Amino acid sequence: MKISVIVPVYNAEKYIKKCIMSVLHQTYSDWELILIDDGSTDKSADIIDKAAKKDSRLKVIHKINEGPGIARNSGIKEAVGEYVVFLDSDDFIDRDYFQLLAAKAGDNDIVFIDVDQLSPEGKMIKREKMSAYKYWGKNRLIRSQMTGKILWGGVRKAVRLSLLRDNNIRFTSHVMGEEALYSFRILYAAERIDFIDEKPVYFYVNHAYSQSKIQMIDPWGQVVKNMKEYLEEAGLYREFADSFNAFNLTATVVSLDRIAQMYKGKERKKYAEDRILQFQSLNDTSKGIDYHNMSYKAKFFIPFLLKEIYLPVMICSRIKKVI
Repeated sequence: MKISVIVPVYNAEKYIKKCIMSVLHQTYSDWELILIDDGSTDKSADIIDKAAKKDSRLKVIHKINEGPGIARNSGIKEAVGEYVVFLDSDDFIDRDYFQLLAAKAGDNDIVFIDVDQLSPEGKMIKREKMSAYKYWGKNRLIRSQMTGKILWGGVRKAVRLSLLRDNNIRFTSHVMGEEALYSFRILYAAERIDFIDEKPVYFYVNHAYSQSKIQMIDPWGQVVKNMKEYLEEAGLYREFADSFNAFNLTATVVSLDRIAQMYKGKERKKYAEDRILQFQSLNDTSKGIDYHNMSYKAKFFIPFLLKEIYLPVMICSRIKKVI
């Protein structure tokens, strides 16, 4: 079984060599590495071009900067493997990842993996045990990924290439949250799902400039809108309306938290009120709320947001900053 590894590369000259070496040192050798230079302005392009000359399994694509989601889509188009693994250019993987994946792939369409978050110095920050959900049914997995209770992340799961192509599944172009609709669609389309639970095989290096650290006032707002549009177009809205409401609530809490951290006084009040109006425009009062499959933190604020009261979120956010 050939594995296609897709790596978007943007100004990663400090880290891309380690990323590439973690693939080259795999105990499993039937793979291709597709490196997509997403309009880098540093030495990244030169580094990956030189690496490709030394190993025929490396392919390089140079393109204008359009973000990681579109870059991954370019890799999907070029991939020839049976399975696709997504890897970010400043991260690296365990040498046994592909060996373990090959053993689990079989008839499975998706294989989740465990991830270790590390500091730039290599210190453990957090372990994401996706394998903790291995006994959950497909419906619960879909809904919990949809609401953000389970982290999205293309890097957190390998997927059969035919599943992506047969269902025309691609990443969106959002700066953040580009993996939300992608995750929903692959889980909905999948028939069999498995987990690599032997050990963490992906190491996410938590740099200051990581996607999760980008200071956006409403990182998931547009993602929520696109999710609803897709559900309606695909005829799935009625089935997942309660989980969509939960996602809308969670995205609103995330945005209000950002607003509290980034603004003060009248400016903060204005942004918060505007965000509540956006929440109301998407909240479907004729449907329920999927309390079961949303995070506890977001769940706490539901009674307030339904009454258009945002102050508790702001207060908790400010207290969190002080702590």
